[in-house]
Amino acid sequence: MLETKISWAHATWNPWSGCKWVSHECDGCYAKAQLELHGRNFGVLAPTQTFKTPYQLNAKAECQNKQAICFVCSLSDFFHANADYWRADAWQIIKDCKHVNFMLLTKRPERIVECLPDDWANQEKYKHVWLGTTCGIRSSFERVDILRSIPCSLRFISIEPLMESIADIDLTGIGWVAVGGMSGRLNKKHHLQLQWAAEMHDLCKEKSIPFLFKQSSHFQPEHGINGLSLFLAEREGNQAAAENVPLLRSFPTTDLPLLPFMEHGNRFTEEEFRDYMRLDSALPRKWAAVRR
Repeated sequence: MLETKISWAHATWNPWSGCKWVSHECDGCYAKAQLELHGRNFGVLAPTQTFKTPYQLNAKAECQNKQAICFVCSLSDFFHANADYWRADAWQIIKDCKHVNFMLLTKRPERIVECLPDDWANQEKYKHVWLGTTCGIRSSFERVDILRSIPCSLRFISIEPLMESIADIDLTGIGWVAVGGMSGRLNKKHHLQLQWAAEMHDLCKEKSIPFLFKQSSHFQPEHGINGLSLFLAEREGNQAAAENVPLLRSFPTTDLPLLPFMEHGNRFTEEEFRDYMRLDSALPRKWAAVRR
């Protein structure tokens, strides 16, 4: 089990690692860069030595009578076909760890149904399992439609990286939305315009869906975590100090209180926010035009 700087989780769990490109949300994949930095072939899936570590997180949460959130397969995809051999063992660990809310995020929602355990219909056993998909461009709307058709305790969408306006997305049946910009070397090519994030914030507020803003576009991950807060404050005509503006991070309701979260990442300074907004205005909107 790894402590994580992911702002929506207490830990990450990678029972296996490796993956392959699926769609443009995979551009600049941090997992690929991380594994290749250590000499790994990202296209080859392999089990890790951390297969059973969720038990440690479960024990920590249980002794405090709380629950934790664990992001599964940050270095892979839980529903990747090449992981079929190990998935049954992973499901058993998930079933055992009731004090951990497992976030199963995938870009392959069409494979979810065939990969579910045989007793999935008994949702009492799996109410701590959240199914999610990535949708940062309009051509990925079909993923959300597929996810919506699958019974589970909570469905979520990771709108990261958000690469164009998707304000007309259908959030019916969705219980949580997280939005973020692209980090890494492509952060300017796929720059998150804060207006797009604001559209998602407003839509979630209208539908009473918990909303989390993870980061603005930046070379470093988890940078500009207050970017959307500053944008909304300015839109409403309010003056807010960059260091004091509240972050937009709400979570789904759980049976027990969640373990506390640390504030990860870096806030924009006023100067950085102004620079970001100037880039917002200067960049052409070619991506949105092409995708439509």
